[in-house]
Amino acid sequence: MRMKSVISLALLLCGALVSCVRRQLEDPDFGTTLNVKVNISAIANVSCKVYNSKIPLPQINPEVMRVLFYDIQRDKLVAESFISDVVTDPEGKMSVRGNLSILPGDYRMIIYQFGTESTQIDRYESYDNANAYTGALSEEALRALQLRSGSAFDGQTIRYQPDHIIAARSEHENIPYHAGVYTITAEASSLVESYYLQVKVNGLQWVSSAKAVLSSMVPSVNLSTLEKDCENPCAIYTPLLKSDDNGTPVVCNVFNTFGRIPGSENELRVTFDIKTVDGRSITKEFEISDLFESDLCRENHWLLIDEVIDVPKPPDTPSGGGGFEPTVDDWEREDHEIEI
Repeated sequence: MRMKSVISLALLLCGALVSCVRRQLEDPDFGTTLNVKVNISAIANVSCKVYNSKIPLPQINPEVMRVLFYDIQRDKLVAESFISDVVTDPEGKMSVRGNLSILPGDYRMIIYQFGTESTQIDRYESYDNANAYTGALSEEALRALQLRSGSAFDGQTIRYQPDHIIAARSEHENIPYHAGVYTITAEASSLVESYYLQVKVNGLQWVSSAKAVLSSMVPSVNLSTLEKDCENPCAIYTPLLKSDDNGTPVVCNVFNTFGRIPGSENELRVTFDIKTVDGRSITKEFEISDLFESDLCRENHWLLIDEVIDVPKPPDTPSGGGGFEPTVDDWEREDHEIEI
């Protein structure tokens, strides 16, 4: 009887060994990728609604994007990463992709183009306060550009115009526990607008260089809310190019901005500073608030000033003896009303 019990126990042990499969302990698979679709198809004067095909247009080439994750309960940055795999599909649509190291959970998320030259990002430790802006021109830069001395223009600081910077955000991004690879998909668009500015010039052949300064522009924009700072208007400058509009000589260019300060109480002005081949300086200022409200500007972002700046022919004999004597005159204010 005792022998039968021993045999039965041995058979049970053998059966147990046959039914067990030995497996190594493995960490959970939390692989996560991010696919950011770049939406730049409807930016006037960049990808559509180009007024003057003779001049170069702003370029948008995101090569690296920074990804920021925030605690959904507290406004605190908890993780960040960079993605840089740029992919263009057969239709020409661009995406930026990459792998992330992030634990499953609930987050708020900001994605933005990294490494732009003029557009800078600050306060990114906070989802609510992350901000895109451009710096003010230094005194040295103002002198080199022969802009008005000092760092202000009609009481507004002159800032660099922003580069186009694409960004995306998510108030609630859930990354579930998963096996295999989980993909986050986002769509990024530009925080910046582009406008075409043009004025007619009589005597364009005597122009050596030209620039414009526009007042009452937006200095910064919030990355998460897209709210623009309209409390601190700034001025921006843009170099101008010599061209023509159906044979009419003009100086023109496309400039970038975070936007204009809305409202009739904020006067929008543009000052053209033209240098002639013999060193003279011609300055004209126009009030363009109504021009920003025109259909051409609302629909296409075209600022076409229907005025003419006269550039007189240089005198045959320069003053002071032989050779040119370039000078920079003080700014002369001239106000003109533009009828739309």
